[in-house]
Amino acid sequence: MNIVKRSLLAVSMVCAVWGGFFYLSPPVASAYGGGTQAERYPQRVTAAQFDQYASEKLEQALAATGETRSHEITLARPTQDMKAPSGELICQVDVPKAIRYTGTTPVHVSVYVNQVFYRRQILYYRVKVYDTALITTRDLKPDENIGAGDVKLADITVDEPTTTYLKDYAAIAGRVPTRFLSAGKPLTESVLQSALVIEVNTPITLVSNVGGVEVRAEGTALQRGRIGDRIRVKNTRSGRMLLGTVVDAHTVKVGS
Repeated sequence: MNIVKRSLLAVSMVCAVWGGFFYLSPPVASAYGGGTQAERYPQRVTAAQFDQYASEKLEQALAATGETRSHEITLARPTQDMKAPSGELICQVDVPKAIRYTGTTPVHVSVYVNQVFYRRQILYYRVKVYDTALITTRDLKPDENIGAGDVKLADITVDEPTTTYLKDYAAIAGRVPTRFLSAGKPLTESVLQSALVIEVNTPITLVSNVGGVEVRAEGTALQRGRIGDRIRVKNTRSGRMLLGTVVDAHTVKVGS
């Protein structure tokens, strides 16, 4: 759904587009009815033209970032016509490098007459990008197990261009929230972590490698841990305290 919302009015000048520049052919003076103002400023760039040039350039800039998701671009506030003196009119459109997905993005349209800067118009646009993601169906607390009914696939509005949302239920298997998640929150990698698999005083098996031979010993966890965490453990037989890496709910690897 690529929607560029415009209200194009009839204009008296013909434009040719090249890159970020828009060239406008000189108008017929009689079309402005004569008079002092018409003689001094016989040309006009309409609000509709400014919107057309700016929104087209913003659309191109969005595509250049690699954005392929459905989106909507709308003018946040109305702009005005601009009167200009005689001469060749060129409109140069500049879009900021960072296009905002929340708030507004300013687009600058600089007007030149005979290659000399005349005036600048700034238009503000709202850019909404849409995606599909897994969202929470209820409030979830930190480290709370996520059940099948706690999430669902839904259409969302993207907050940040670089955010990657989780879409596959397999991506949340065995994972829990890192913080409180309110209902309707889209799931990303940053809000999930592996579930705790070992608690303090949990009996575990210590595994080490000595000269290429795997050695196992009974031990006790002195810290809670998730798969991949480094935790303190104690060898039950020797009483020695060691650091090890959690392999699973029953095993901790110690040594190099």
